[in-house]
Amino acid sequence: MAKVWSRQAWAALAALLALGLAAGPGPAAARPDCGPNGHFDPWRDEDYHYRIGPGDELALRFVVNPDLNAPVIVGPDGRGVLPMIGPVKLMGLTIEEADKALTAAYGPVLRNPEVEALVTAYGAAQIYVGGEVKDGGVKTVKGQISVTQAIMAAGGFADTARSGQVVVLRQGPGEVRPRLAIVDVRGALQGQDRRGILLLPGDVVFVPKTHIGEIDVWVKQHLTDLVPFSLSWGVPTNGKL
Repeated sequence: MAKVWSRQAWAALAALLALGLAAGPGPAAARPDCGPNGHFDPWRDEDYHYRIGPGDELALRFVVNPDLNAPVIVGPDGRGVLPMIGPVKLMGLTIEEADKALTAAYGPVLRNPEVEALVTAYGAAQIYVGGEVKDGGVKTVKGQISVTQAIMAAGGFADTARSGQVVVLRQGPGEVRPRLAIVDVRGALQGQDRRGILLLPGDVVFVPKTHIGEIDVWVKQHLTDLVPFSLSWGVPTNGKL
C-alpha cells in the first residue's frame, strides 16, 4: 500500500535535493534532516522484513502432521484458505509472524501443532521511482527487489542523474515520518558499495540531478532560445582562449 507523506516532509526532501546533496554521502551529511526534530527518521538496515501480500503463494509445512502440508494463495482480501480451519488473515505479516499465527490458529484442532510457511511465489506490489530516470512512475514488482533493479525497471538513469546519491523513502505501518536513506548505486554497480537495500511495497526511490544537469536545464530554458549558445565546448590545451 502506498504511503502518504506530510507536506512538511516533502518540502524537506525538496530542500535536501535542491542543495544537491552537496555535503556528500557520509551518514551525518546525507541525513541532515533526520532525528527527533527533523522531518525524517534515520534509516535502519535491519528494518527490512518482507510482509506477505495479496497474490503471494505459500507452502505450509506441518512439522508434526506432514499429511496436512499444502499450498495456499493469499487472496485480495489478505486471507488464505487453510486446511481444516478455513480463511485466516495473513497479509501484512512477516514469515516469522505468520508461523506464530498459523501455529496458534491450529491450536484448537491439532495437538501441539507446529506450522511453518514459506513464500514460493510473490504477488504483485507497487513502488514509485522518480527523478532522473528514463521511465519513472509507479512500478509493479514481484518479490524482493534492490534499488538498482528498481532503477533498471524505470529504464535506467537519465544522463543528468546523480547515481551516487539516490534517495530512498519508506514509511512503515503506524510511523508518522518516513525514513530516509542515501544509496550509492553507482558504487554498487562498480562493486564498491555492498549495502544492498531491498525495497518494500510503497517505497519511493528518487534520483536527483547532477549539478551539470541542473546547469544544462537552466541554459536550455533561459539561453538557448535567445542566443546561439552551445552546451558543448572544448578546453584549449595551451591554456589560451
